[in-house]
Amino acid sequence: MKVTLVEALPQLMPLLDAEMAWLLVERARVNDVDVHLAAKVHEVTDQGVTLEGGNALDADMVVMAVGAKANLELAKEAGLDIGSAGGIAVDDQQRSSDPAIWAVGDAAEKKREAGAGMIPLAGLANRHGRYAADSIMGRPVRNATAYGTSIVGFFGLAAASTGLNERVLRDQGRAMRIIHSHPIDHAGYYPDAAQMAMKIIVDPETDLILGAQVVGDDGVDKRIDVLATAMQAGLTATDLIDLELAYAPQFGSAKDPINMAGYINDNRVGGEDSAQWHEVDQLIADGWELIDVRSSFEHSRGTIPGAEFVALDSIRDNLDSLRARKLIVFDRVGQRAHTAASILRLEGIEVKNLDGGYLTWQLGTFATTATKQEASTS
Repeated sequence: MKVTLVEALPQLMPLLDAEMAWLLVERARVNDVDVHLAAKVHEVTDQGVTLEGGNALDADMVVMAVGAKANLELAKEAGLDIGSAGGIAVDDQQRSSDPAIWAVGDAAEKKREAGAGMIPLAGLANRHGRYAADSIMGRPVRNATAYGTSIVGFFGLAAASTGLNERVLRDQGRAMRIIHSHPIDHAGYYPDAAQMAMKIIVDPETDLILGAQVVGDDGVDKRIDVLATAMQAGLTATDLIDLELAYAPQFGSAKDPINMAGYINDNRVGGEDSAQWHEVDQLIADGWELIDVRSSFEHSRGTIPGAEFVALDSIRDNLDSLRARKLIVFDRVGQRAHTAASILRLEGIEVKNLDGGYLTWQLGTFATTATKQEASTS
């Protein structure tokens, strides 16, 4: 079937951040699905759909998928307290405001890292059902924080997340350290290695992991599960370095993507400064300059507008021209830029490494540009 997807939000999958969710839009379009972001339906007729702004989409069949809402009628009739997140308020025992009534499942609020939330996931419903039963029988239980770990499949692509995303944390005014990486799922010299996109958000004060997102074709599920386990166990982002994870070339790398995220975080803790893709325009306005340290071939195929090309191998030969400047260095994913930034920093040059490199910048820029174009046409 020829499918058109109309999404009212400016991205698919709001659990992800925009640059990570853009990978799903790309996969949809490769599979001939027409995606409209930031587009709202005005009217559904026998001929199809009319969007706000007047655009008409012909359709033989329209599927309205507008989410789910907990049925709280019985709880309200029973006089139970409804919490700030819109579900039945419960304590660590899953007991409601009535001491003789317990509540579990999608209608009950979950304890999150930053207050209560609604998380309609089967794993949590099963766990809380056991907690309620134990509590009813007098066994002491204490409900753990729910991180909302989830994964979906989409045309062979897996998209997973746990904890809070950057957008939510920013709305809360939280400080954060963000790490983007684009590792391959197993050793590159072994056939069929596939690239993933990983994003980890860290509390800069405690080094605890606040949230994580992974998108890719293979190896996504086990990486998000390791990260969710690390969060539940209270491990820091730097602790990821020391996790001993199963390695054979067809399953992973000697330095697993999880370990590599720990190394990147440790670099940041050690003083490496970084810039996020959405900060580039403002940094340039503030006097920072972009330096592309990729190869000449990579640079010729596209770069960030206004970037100066200085290949990594020639960085030391160009130190004089780079002094007394504020520089943002980037490569494809951030690894070679880390080397360039280290060289420049040792020379006393003020420098930032573009987090996640050109690839992350592209994903974020494509996502925001597409949303603006859709909004203008609507």
